[in-house]
Amino acid sequence: MSDQQPVLTEIADGVMLITLNRPASLNAMSRGLVDGLSAALNQANSNDDVRAIVLTGAGRAFCAGVDLKELSEGGSVLDDDSRIKGAFANCRKPLIAAVNGAAFTGGLEMVLNCDFLYAANTARFGDTHAKVGLMPTWGMSQRLSRIIGINRAREMSLSGSPIDAQTAFEWGLVNKICSGESLVQEAMDKAREIAENHADAVVGIRKLMNDGWETSLASGLELEDTLSRPFNQAIDFSVMSDRLGQVKKSNR
Repeated sequence: MSDQQPVLTEIADGVMLITLNRPASLNAMSRGLVDGLSAALNQANSNDDVRAIVLTGAGRAFCAGVDLKELSEGGSVLDDDSRIKGAFANCRKPLIAAVNGAAFTGGLEMVLNCDFLYAANTARFGDTHAKVGLMPTWGMSQRLSRIIGINRAREMSLSGSPIDAQTAFEWGLVNKICSGESLVQEAMDKAREIAENHADAVVGIRKLMNDGWETSLASGLELEDTLSRPFNQAIDFSVMSDRLGQVKKSNR
C-alpha cells in the first residue's frame, strides 16, 4: 500500500499535512515518492484554501535519503530532480518540517527547503554524500552553512557524522523539540496559527525574508521598501481594524 501511495495528503483548517509514506523503506526517496511530493507541493501552492503546510514522515524515519535499491536497478530520482526542486522553489506557502526520525542526506536537503523545523526528541540529522561518493544537488552545500554556520556545516558534510535533535536545536537547525507523540500535533497547531493570519501578508513577509536572506542588508532593505509600501497603501483599514481588535482580544 505504501508504494502505491508513497505520499499522503490531507487538508484541515487551512493546513495541508503531507506525509512521506514508505515506512518500510524509511521513506527513502523513490521516483514515486519524489513525484508524489512534487505534486503535493504544487497542489498546496495552487489551492487558495491551503495557507500553510506541514511535512512529515510515516513510521520511525522522516527520510533516509535516496532509495539505494532503485538506484542499483538503474532508475533513480537522481536522473532528473528538476521537478521537485522547482516545487520547493515555487511554493509560496509557509512550510514546516515535522521531523519524526532520521533525516539523512536527501532527507536533510528536503527539510532545509522548509521554512523551519520541529523535531521529535529521537530525530537525527546527517549528510552522507561524502560517505557514499555523491555531491549535493538540492542546496545542501549552500543552505546548511547559512543556517548552522560554515564550520559546523563542514564538520557535518565532510565527516558524514550525524547529529541528534538536541544538537540540531542548539545549532539553530531545529526550532523546537517535541515528544514523538506530540510532534505532528504541535507542528499542525503552529501551522494553523500561521493560517489564521492575513494570507497575502504572510506570503509577502515570507518572500521578503527569503529573498533578503540571499542578498546584502542594504539590498534587502531596498527590497522591503519596494514591496511593502504599495502593499500597505492598498490596505482596507476597516478590515485591518477588525483584525487588530481580534489580536488584542487574543492577547488578553
